[in-house]
Amino acid sequence: MNKAVAAILLAGILTSALYAADQATAPATSPISPPATVPPTDQTKVGAGTGSQQEKPDTISGLLDSKGNHACVGLNEKLLVQLSAASAKPLTHLDATKYALFFNGQEVKDLPDAFFDPKHHSLVFVLKRTDKNRDLWTSLLGSPSLSHLTRQVTVSLGERPTDTKAAVQSTISGTDGSDTLELKVLPPWRLGIAILLVAGVIWLVFARARKNTTLRDNLLPQIPAARQTYSLARWQMAFWFVLVFCSFIFLYIITWDYNTISQQALTLMGISGGTALAAVAVDVAKDSPADAVDRGLRALGFNSYDDVVRVREEIAARQAELQSNPPPSAQRIAQLQIEIRDRQILLRTYEDRIRPFLTQGWFKDLTTDLNGAAVHRLQVFCWTWVLGLVFLIGVYRDLAMPEFGATLLVLMGISSAGYVGFKYPEKNN
Repeated sequence: MNKAVAAILLAGILTSALYAADQATAPATSPISPPATVPPTDQTKVGAGTGSQQEKPDTISGLLDSKGNHACVGLNEKLLVQLSAASAKPLTHLDATKYALFFNGQEVKDLPDAFFDPKHHSLVFVLKRTDKNRDLWTSLLGSPSLSHLTRQVTVSLGERPTDTKAAVQSTISGTDGSDTLELKVLPPWRLGIAILLVAGVIWLVFARARKNTTLRDNLLPQIPAARQTYSLARWQMAFWFVLVFCSFIFLYIITWDYNTISQQALTLMGISGGTALAAVAVDVAKDSPADAVDRGLRALGFNSYDDVVRVREEIAARQAELQSNPPPSAQRIAQLQIEIRDRQILLRTYEDRIRPFLTQGWFKDLTTDLNGAAVHRLQVFCWTWVLGLVFLIGVYRDLAMPEFGATLLVLMGISSAGYVGFKYPEKNN
């Protein structure tokens, strides 16, 4: 029965990898946010109610934020492009639907409808990231640096031709830096919150693991958590969880997009979770040397580490009584010495029996078993690190969680299944 359960779990890991491989060839789709509606305050929709000849703008005179200040502007914020005409008269109305926004000479497509703000004599664009302009925003915001929280972008406008199939050309620009925008890449307050969240998760998962059994095997309850061996399956599961979580936070603070977790990221988390579950099932199913040691220690009265602490406290209490003033009687001294010696023998037996199951360091615990170096463990360890590094580079450079191909996902599934498969007949002696 136990072997059947292990076989089913192994099949589940491989099935999830193969399913992801099937789905990897299908194009991912995500919904496009609807255009934002603009409240009709003192800002008037362009082209509304004027039969007079509209004077065309020819120069960008300034770039403002939503409050009308010369400040940095970022995603999901309003950009006011101040315009002036050749006659130097202020523009009172303008048909915003005729103009397209350009960043660094490339049209920013699929933005919500622009409108004209007569108060600031400007066209107002709401900067949104959608599937149609994703590549442009990736080139503008990708590979950010903590030393440069903003990037300079050249802004221009183009008048849409009457032929809707014709490409829009950038024709209106500024002079003396009036068309240069400081584009927000990593807003400081959002960056601070993200750093706190990421640091908190890393501390909860990895830093605390040094003193508890979060990432440890916990084969013998008589061993304190800090001395237990690290578990490869649990470590891999925690690795992908932290990686996907940190990537999600990083992408959200830059793009304000919460639909960034890819199907491949979920598959990798599923494979690692299935591997951890299967590894636990195998440990429970087979009678290992750890089980024999556990039974022997329980026979000595050590059911948990609390019993070890109790025996040490009993020794300390009797040693303190020997040193008391006035000293105890000779008969009491002899009795105390016998009790101390008996308990010390128990502790020496305890230490001898748990020695093979004590941690030898993080790397050695993950890549070896009681028999020494294990190729199936090293394979999972190396592939996890390599794919994790590729994953991080993709998130940093492309502002998206990588779409791993079918081969890589199947490879990860096979490596994990091989680890669990070799774990069942593994002789820990």
